[in-house]
Amino acid sequence: MSTKPTPRQRIVASVTKAIRRLTIGRVPRLFDADFYRATYPDVARSGVDPYLHYVRRGVGLAYDPNADFDTAFYRRQSGPARLDPIRHYLRAGAAAGLDPSPAFSTLMYLARYPDVGRAGINPLLHYRQDGRPEGRIAAPSASDPDQWVALAGVRAAHRWDYPSQRGPRFALTLRRDVPVTACPDHAPRICLVLTLDGAETAALVESIEGFSQGAQDAVTLDVDTAARPHPPRPTAILALEHCFHGPGADGTVLLRYAEARLWDLVPERPHLRAIGRGGGLSVRETVP
Repeated sequence: MSTKPTPRQRIVASVTKAIRRLTIGRVPRLFDADFYRATYPDVARSGVDPYLHYVRRGVGLAYDPNADFDTAFYRRQSGPARLDPIRHYLRAGAAAGLDPSPAFSTLMYLARYPDVGRAGINPLLHYRQDGRPEGRIAAPSASDPDQWVALAGVRAAHRWDYPSQRGPRFALTLRRDVPVTACPDHAPRICLVLTLDGAETAALVESIEGFSQGAQDAVTLDVDTAARPHPPRPTAILALEHCFHGPGADGTVLLRYAEARLWDLVPERPHLRAIGRGGGLSVRETVP
């Protein structure tokens, strides 16, 4: 069967390409036209410019622009946006720590390969063009608003409840001065299962975002669940990816991590409230 375009398809392709150039502009490098046509035969049969189709119709149909980008998954993170998902990820989403697919963590890639961030290259674009051929590793995303995955695959020994049975008070301190030598033990992910009230959760979100932006060298959140009413069950999980940990002074636990993700468990559908770049953390319990 011939794969040559028909005269009608050639006309449609020429006209819609001109429309795309006038109304949208260039095709982003993350858009794979060959993949799009091969994956969605209706687009190939129509002859319509693939990127114009994606912007005008494909996004609404949850069509994917390349093999490494999941449109529906990304839109659940970004919410309504003026730009289509590909341009949104290139211009704003990657900087905000959004993930293009369940198989690719933006912040983990940047944390693992700091040369990519220093070069100012979009992480997924780098991975597709250079990283994958070089054998670089893409870590899976932990951002699925439809499925709570913070605790998936985490050993019981790496799930730490605060407050614990030792007492109602604890303090979390985000800090930059945790030495590597103080954290000899490794865990792929450590989850701090936290019982916080609304004000404490908001303060932790603000601390993670501010700390990630380099605004402060240390930020402490003191929690005393006996001082005022708190929810009867955990309300948040602080998931620390690629974590090293060890004991500190006075029973303090020290941690270094590549990425921090704060999950809000209060809504019916748990979702991410904050994502922070790598850093250090100390946890101190006040025992009566």
